[in-house]
Amino acid sequence: MMRPCAAHARAAALIAAAWLLHPLDVRAQAGEPIGDAPFDSSYFAWQRGDFIDALTRLDRLLAGPDAHRWLEPAAVLTGELFATQELTTDGLAPTWSPDGQYVSWESGTGSDRRVHIARVGDRGAHTVATVSGRAPAFDGAGRVFYIVVPASPELAQARTDVDAAVQARNSQEAFRARTRVAQLEAAAARLMVRELASGREAAVDLGGIEPQTVVFRPGDATPHVLGATAGAGNGSDLYRIADGTPRRVTTADGPKRDIVFLAGDRLLYSIDRQSFAIQSLATGAVSIHTGTQVTRSADGSTVSFVRPDAGESVITLLRADGSAVDAVRRDGPVANPALSRDGSRLAYQAMPREDWELFVVDAAGSDERRLTREVQHDLLPRFIDADRVLAVMGEARHRRSYVYDLRTGKRTRLFHNNTVRTVAPEYEWVLSPDGRRVLIVAERDGDTVSPERGVYLTDLDRRVTVEDVQSRVRRQLAGEQALREKARGLFAGIEEAVAAATGDVSRDRIYQYEADLFQFDSKHIMQPGNAKAIEYITQKLREFGYDPELQWFEPRGVRTANVIATLPGTVQPDVLYTVSSHFDSVERGPGADDDTSGTAALLEAARVLASRPQSATIHFAFFTGEEAGLLGSREYVRRAVENGDRLVGALNNDMIGYANDQRLDNTIRYSNDGIRDIQHGAAILFTDLITYDAKYYKSTDAHAYYEAYGDIVGGIGSYPILGNPHYHQTHDHLETINHQLVAEVSKTTVATLMKLASSPSRVKNVRVTRSGRRADVSWEPLPERDVAGYLVEWGPAGAVRGSMRVNGTAARITDVAAGDEIRVSGVSERGTLSWDAARVTAN
Repeated sequence: MMRPCAAHARAAALIAAAWLLHPLDVRAQAGEPIGDAPFDSSYFAWQRGDFIDALTRLDRLLAGPDAHRWLEPAAVLTGELFATQELTTDGLAPTWSPDGQYVSWESGTGSDRRVHIARVGDRGAHTVATVSGRAPAFDGAGRVFYIVVPASPELAQARTDVDAAVQARNSQEAFRARTRVAQLEAAAARLMVRELASGREAAVDLGGIEPQTVVFRPGDATPHVLGATAGAGNGSDLYRIADGTPRRVTTADGPKRDIVFLAGDRLLYSIDRQSFAIQSLATGAVSIHTGTQVTRSADGSTVSFVRPDAGESVITLLRADGSAVDAVRRDGPVANPALSRDGSRLAYQAMPREDWELFVVDAAGSDERRLTREVQHDLLPRFIDADRVLAVMGEARHRRSYVYDLRTGKRTRLFHNNTVRTVAPEYEWVLSPDGRRVLIVAERDGDTVSPERGVYLTDLDRRVTVEDVQSRVRRQLAGEQALREKARGLFAGIEEAVAAATGDVSRDRIYQYEADLFQFDSKHIMQPGNAKAIEYITQKLREFGYDPELQWFEPRGVRTANVIATLPGTVQPDVLYTVSSHFDSVERGPGADDDTSGTAALLEAARVLASRPQSATIHFAFFTGEEAGLLGSREYVRRAVENGDRLVGALNNDMIGYANDQRLDNTIRYSNDGIRDIQHGAAILFTDLITYDAKYYKSTDAHAYYEAYGDIVGGIGSYPILGNPHYHQTHDHLETINHQLVAEVSKTTVATLMKLASSPSRVKNVRVTRSGRRADVSWEPLPERDVAGYLVEWGPAGAVRGSMRVNGTAARITDVAAGDEIRVSGVSERGTLSWDAARVTAN
């Protein structure tokens, strides 16, 4: 069981004392301690993962007479401060009209590509049109232009060829097929225009130009099209289209991209990956500049870019009068310069150590200020107005947005999904022209697997109310109480055995495994450390009493092996659960977190369970070649399928040892909701681990399980909630690892395995035939030998209207309604239910 919180209380007191030493402007950051005991007690309870205590305290504060005093810190601690509207659950590439009155986003792929247009008012936005096409551009005069690619048999076949090549993992053929699709789309592309008020649409005569994008010169509603003449290959130029007559605007040689109109009758565009042009629209004269990451101020007066100079990184500013200023000059790398609206200030990111930090400097290169000191990457700054900067934090698979006030130093989280546990990765951020609103593309539901992403409109001028936050807090509190109650039910009957097992997990042993493996340096399949790690893991497993199997194979001409330890099941040895981690690392790094941390946790789980066999068989799988293309996991699953193994559940742990603060937290990465809830329960009841969750398995070793066996995946990893700055770097060293965190993950893994392997697995192939209010349900028998029957439940999703216990593999329901969810679970002789119910909808 979870230990008493005396240690947590001491830690909280130390944190509070240290906090008081921070400057007041930093202490004022929203969602952090504010120096008031009533709120700070909630904050520190939240930090130690006691969410029920934290939410209970917050509810009391928000119900009290001083509720408005606690509104902002409570809102940011629990979710969003700014009013946010979900525009769609499936969208990407959001844009604003120049006047800020309209927004657009795109959805679909190929011939199903759609452009959605919404009008924005003071209280949100509403959709006014949806059209077939892509790449919308507003002219600022009540029209939107977009590109249409008509369907054709040739294009349909080319797209099918891409899908087939990707499915076959044939990268060369996929490249050729994508090139063919691009050529056919370019040749077929047409430009359309729609009047937003009337809805009238018409084709635009381009005079033979194949359109790529449309841009507008400020104050000029005439479309300017970046495109090429038929047969021009990769060439492209900007053309002004008037009365069907294209007039070439750009004069420099080579293909153009990233077209922007500047103040002073100038045009900016890139001409290759390392240089860009500024062209006079009056004379056509062009000046070529060497540099990358080119951006401009909103008023078009200033251009910034990054260039190397004598071993230093330089950010140079170009003014409309032709003058140039080197505003930043550093020994280390710099990136993503961003200018204020009038070009008087510059924000950028630099790397003082291993991670990116944010800085602001004036246009003359003086008065530099450091905005961030977070160990995660701080990235992509952009000015909201003269005194506020929007930027994001984290690694690409999970970034979070923040607003920085340059006057006070205050940092405020911008976006969230208002849940305690589920991670909401963000991907795109587009400010409105006046800086009052932000369009954000995110997976607010935490589902990184499905291709759909939501588009959200966040209003920086409108904050949530006390009532909003109190409702949120009470919803979260009810969810946390239900999760804890479910956890107790899941582990009922085995809690003493699980507590004894997790109590045997040793942080000191885990550290020794890590230290031993770290001595081998890189464990990539192309490095000597790979073979040393195989030998070491094999030796340790033998010490624990296993007879490990070495799955030798030769990917890319190199001999390597997975190491598999088997703990035979005592009741149903032919039912299999697998828990895995990869032991290899990148070729130029020792991989202390990625993934020696997971390997060490897995070794300790194997040691603890060696003397505690479970009803079902467990494989402890140490995978090779993950960093070379998920090779080991694919080989393991290939053999499992070939052998006819009944693999019914799988856990995969990867990168579990890095912590950027005092919190012991990690993410459950899952496909199966049942395993997710078991892992939350295991962490809550038997460890000090704070768990979050994200539906996430692609591009990991867990993907092979899913492809072959379906929705059976769980596991723990830092991504996508924490961006380790040492990820895939030479400095992924042992001293960056929190060994207690690794131990807590190992405990959670042990508890999860004991629950899974002592329960019936999930029923397969449930079939429903409905006739009126009657439904006949059937399913495959479970493989476990101790199954005494099945529980059938039905009702609306998440609710139970009726249930019955049956001994066979079929049931007849007499009061089912269309749309009801029917759930089937196995019941063991001890009364234990399947760890996840099979679900099907009655249509």
